[in-house]
Amino acid sequence: MERVCENCAGEDDELVAVHRLYVVPESWDRPGSTTKVEETELWCFSCRSLYPHEPTEAAQEP
Repeated sequence: MERVCENCAGEDDELVAVHRLYVVPESWDRPGSTTKVEETELWCFSCRSLYPHEPTEAAQEP
């Protein structure tokens, strides 16, 4: 059975567990910020190359 990316719903066998990051850019009246979602999601290569995220510790192990 093909696995599905939890971000784009594309079928992919090479999914990686990541934490989604919400990034708010700095503007003249407020500082920028980044919020990390603690729940993990499985993302495909395409989504990992396009959207802000942080690999889980398990994904970073050799």
